[in-house]
Amino acid sequence: MAEVTVIIPTHNRHALLARTLHSVLAQCDVDIQVVVVDDGASDDTGTAVAALADSRVTLVRHPQPKGVSAARNTGIERATAPWLAFVDDDDLWAPRKLRSQLNAVAAHPSWQWSCTGTVNIDEQCRLLWWTEPPADPDIGNAMLAGNVVPGGGSGVLASRELATAVGGFDEALSNLADWDFYTRLALRSPIAVVPRPLVGYYVHRQGMAHDARRSKLEYPYVEVKYARERRQRQVTLDDNERLFYLSTMAFRSGDRWMGVRISVERFARYHGLRRMVRSLAVGLAPHDLRARLRRAAGAPVPPDWREEAEAWLAPYASGWLD
Repeated sequence: MAEVTVIIPTHNRHALLARTLHSVLAQCDVDIQVVVVDDGASDDTGTAVAALADSRVTLVRHPQPKGVSAARNTGIERATAPWLAFVDDDDLWAPRKLRSQLNAVAAHPSWQWSCTGTVNIDEQCRLLWWTEPPADPDIGNAMLAGNVVPGGGSGVLASRELATAVGGFDEALSNLADWDFYTRLALRSPIAVVPRPLVGYYVHRQGMAHDARRSKLEYPYVEVKYARERRQRQVTLDDNERLFYLSTMAFRSGDRWMGVRISVERFARYHGLRRMVRSLAVGLAPHDLRARLRRAAGAPVPPDWREEAEAWLAPYASGWLD
């Protein structure tokens, strides 16, 4: 019996999916079942999965697109392993990602989920940024204020028991579905973290998470959904972080004027004129200059993280997406 069921929702990304599947099937020292949920794709997803001829991989197809949350819930329904892991069809895993997480939860038998550190990567797997997992395992309050779990939909391992107990993914959400799901996990269980760069989060304009307009529409839904819990715990939603997230996503997706509007709103509330001008200059600059300015302004990726991440990302650095 598999130890972990890996759930991959996908829609019209067969080339990226093939790369993601390679990293999933290369997991070391763990028995896995992989459920790929084709959410109404019109490309060669089925052919690409069949070509793997790997008995560990099952393809489930939605005849019509239902959304990423419904696709993940279909994967949960098909899962047979006691642990579930989620990965989006454009992200990558280090070979020992799952084993490291299983070891982390084994060290705390009552804890029912786990996350790892993440590095943001571009199309050539160059490191753009990094995000460490939370230091405190009790992140219920932090999740009610904002999403502190790195890796988007690709970093979490959770027990099937816990995932089903909280009701799976909310199918009213897409961009913020991860935050919503992880909030409900956090309100039930501490999180076991692996503070290493074991997820490669691919940053590109076609990424669903960069649809800033969709995220902006979903925020009020999440705000209302957890209003009672916030009141009870005396937690305030981090609106500064919300506006920062939305402006960043807008700039990355090329929607510069939305990014400007949100940035002006954010800096008018929380920061000064000088910082607003600097932020907008970076956001409105051409893409390559913008990336250089961000790297110059931010701290470098820690050397040990860079060394580890670049080593396991090396096989994917060129050729896969040509």
